[in-house]
Amino acid sequence: MTGKYGNLLKKARGENSEADKDNKSAPLDTTKQEAVKPALQLDANTENMTEAETVKEKEVSLTIKVPRSWRQHWVAECKREGKTLKEVVAEMLTEKYGLP
Repeated sequence: MTGKYGNLLKKARGENSEADKDNKSAPLDTTKQEAVKPALQLDANTENMTEAETVKEKEVSLTIKVPRSWRQHWVAECKREGKTLKEVVAEMLTEKYGLP
């Protein structure tokens, strides 16, 4: 007699009773497998594209510690120019190090 979840586990593993008796694994059905698609596909010609069109990855946090007065000053200057601090920092890093 199998355990409480034995039949469910066998079904999930794809085991059948004949394979268990013969100690053989069931053959894999490769006809129904789908090809794995890459998560990020960038076009080869990205020179003419804008930065927003080029970046299709998930954004992550970039954190640095600075004095509060500096941050307040930088945010105020960015607002005067009609930009965000994120845009300015990203532009400066891209200018200095380029894009991957």
